[in-house]
Amino acid sequence: MTGQRGTAENLVAVSRKAMDRMEIGDGKNFIAVTTDNPTVMQSYRRKLQEVFPWILPFACFLHSLNTLIGDIMSFPEMKKIVTQTTHIVTFFNSSHYWGGQLNDEARKHNINWKMKQNCETRFYALILQCLSVLEYRSPLTLVCMRPDAKKKTNGLAPVASEVINTILNDPPYWRLLEQIVTTIKSIVDAIGNVESRQASLADCMLELLRCAKKMSQLTCKQDYHVGFWLHARSIFNRRFHAMNTEVHSLALFLHPMCWKLAVTQVANGRSFEFMVKVALGIAKRWKWDITMAKKLSDDLQAYNQSVAPFAGGQADGLSWWKNLPINSEIHPLKVFSVTILSIVGHAEEVECTFSDLGTTQSAQRCNLSVDTFETLGKICANLRHHSAVKAAEAGKSTRRQHAHMHTREEVGIAVDTAQDLKASFAWVPPLSSEPRDADDLLAGPESISPDDIVAEFAALEDLKKTEEAHSIDEVEVLEGNAFDFGELDRVEQGIVPQPTLDEVDVVNYHGEDDGWDEATLMSSLGMSFT
Repeated sequence: MTGQRGTAENLVAVSRKAMDRMEIGDGKNFIAVTTDNPTVMQSYRRKLQEVFPWILPFACFLHSLNTLIGDIMSFPEMKKIVTQTTHIVTFFNSSHYWGGQLNDEARKHNINWKMKQNCETRFYALILQCLSVLEYRSPLTLVCMRPDAKKKTNGLAPVASEVINTILNDPPYWRLLEQIVTTIKSIVDAIGNVESRQASLADCMLELLRCAKKMSQLTCKQDYHVGFWLHARSIFNRRFHAMNTEVHSLALFLHPMCWKLAVTQVANGRSFEFMVKVALGIAKRWKWDITMAKKLSDDLQAYNQSVAPFAGGQADGLSWWKNLPINSEIHPLKVFSVTILSIVGHAEEVECTFSDLGTTQSAQRCNLSVDTFETLGKICANLRHHSAVKAAEAGKSTRRQHAHMHTREEVGIAVDTAQDLKASFAWVPPLSSEPRDADDLLAGPESISPDDIVAEFAALEDLKKTEEAHSIDEVEVLEGNAFDFGELDRVEQGIVPQPTLDEVDVVNYHGEDDGWDEATLMSSLGMSFT
């Protein structure tokens, strides 16, 4: 809208301008920044940190999970399966007659759910297509076996020959489609489970570890593709360590039910000394003096030993730290942990705002000025915030509901049944609902074309060229070399202590850190700095 290029410098300038307008230009209201992870946003986070050195930068965890799916699906044979699946969805959601026939057949099999796919740039939308087609296998087969599906009858066009050939005459397609769903299912679930304004960095890591545990238990069936199975494991091991940053590991350690999991004694897991090193590095960035740094180190040792005042825990780690009956000036680990666990590790809320605004501003709909559009964006974000606050006060869930499998306890694709119109013309597409473009009521998942798939994989390849390589020798998470999966069950237990409220600034904005360094301090405490 402004006509300016989206460079890192321009983005920093726009950010500072917006902060000045909100009278928070000093940046003291911010402790972290989370964005998606193309090269320009990586540069943006670095430049913003130069202006506000205390800010901790993060790549959006949801984008990282989405890229993980795309990287796994880049296996050549599986790209072909995804393209075939898209052809099936495209045909039935574009044909009023055959789409209606498929809907009728699905009801006979008690399949009454629809799937929502409303973002054409997410790889998990393609996986949801795979889930939909796999669930509809029986209705699809019965429809394609009809004589009028194979030959033009009464002026009605038949089902496309390539669609019939895939559904009826390509058994390997169904086996590989099942392998895709089995392999990616836990990651798709993780995306939905983390898509919450309450999701902390520790929650993100717990979901990633649950994915790792499930993937480590996957076996390659006799009729599965061994090459894809090995490829998926290799990609997951590599990307796991890119997503498991130092601060993510520290956040997992600071979850009172997960400290043992985070400093597990498996062959190449991260040690307690590593956690102290990371925590002291953050404290130095926040300009804590050496007295506070020593107290923090002492607290970390007591916490690691699970002794008073840090004994116990509960599943909601942030609430546990907030309610811990200690003073943060005496035990600075409390305010430190509350701050770290308050960081939301994804940019989903911003994505939703941009998506909402995207339906407002277009050549066909309006011609708003930049100032007016900015005001609408602020109003939209503010209303969403107040809605979430009121829902929380009323004891309602503030978690967004999606058409993913995780939205219900039963196994399978979980979605609410959309309202079906009985008229044969105004029908609901069988493999999806809710068009993405309000000006085009047929622009559902069928608009995810084979060309879109090619473009997405090409963009993924460009992104991979800019990523830093991570060595995973002897630290493969799926082989149990980084974390002990047996510790995951402990996160559902805990206690609720009586709260003691106190307020301490976590960042010493105007002070100095006494010139101390992490290595010397850790050495004085008998710990190694590596």
